[in-house]
Amino acid sequence: MRDDFDYDDDLDYSFDDEEEEEDFGMTFEEDLYLMIREKLRDTIQEFKSEHPGLKKLETHVGSFKVNAKNTDDSKFYPLAAKLLLEHIKPLTQDSEEILEIYENMQTDIARFKNQRAHGHEGEFYLTA
Repeated sequence: MRDDFDYDDDLDYSFDDEEEEEDFGMTFEEDLYLMIREKLRDTIQEFKSEHPGLKKLETHVGSFKVNAKNTDDSKFYPLAAKLLLEHIKPLTQDSEEILEIYENMQTDIARFKNQRAHGHEGEFYLTA
C-alpha cells in the first residue's frame, strides 16, 4: 500500500471538454428513456401556460408508473417508453398540442429499435 499520496502529483483535476463524457454505466436504453422523459417534462413546463390542455397531460404523466421487476435495461426502458406513450395516447383527442407531442415522442422511441435512426430534432416536443 502506498503511504506517500501527493494530491498535486497523483490527482489530475484538469477537464478536457473535447473528451467524451463518461456515461457512469448508463446503458443506451436508459439514457434514451431519461432523455425522452426530460424532453417531455421540459415541453410541458415551457408550454403549459400557453396551452392549458398540457396541465392535464402533466397530471397524467405524473401518475405514470411502470412495474416490470426483474427486467434488464435492454427490455425495461423500451417497454417503459412504449407504456408511457400508450398512457398519454387517450389525451391526443383532447388537443392538437398533445397529439404533436405524442407524434414527436414516437420519433424518439423508434430509436430503441434502431440506434442510428434520427430522433426528434429540437429541444421540445412541441413547436412554438
